[in-house]
Amino acid sequence: MRKTDKKRDNDIIRALTEVCEQAKNEHLGFAWLTHEANHQKLVATLQVTLVFDEYISDAQLLAGLQALVPRVQQALAPIIGATLPARQIHGRREHALH
Repeated sequence: MRKTDKKRDNDIIRALTEVCEQAKNEHLGFAWLTHEANHQKLVATLQVTLVFDEYISDAQLLAGLQALVPRVQQALAPIIGATLPARQIHGRREHALH
């Protein structure tokens, strides 16, 4: 990874961490998020996954996604220089140990 790629990745991590921390306090069942990308084709390959606890309903998951997708897009736009397409932001459930 080139130095500029590493800096951009760190900026992405900071922006997504901020979205994540807010989301954990505001959205029932939201647990964490992650991303992956090929930095040579960043906008085309960047994928963000929003992870929710398995116990939330389909309606809660959909509501969380509807609220968080625009936040992710807004947070990343200044970093990647474009609006990340919503199809590249996914939600999933994961078993949580409580």
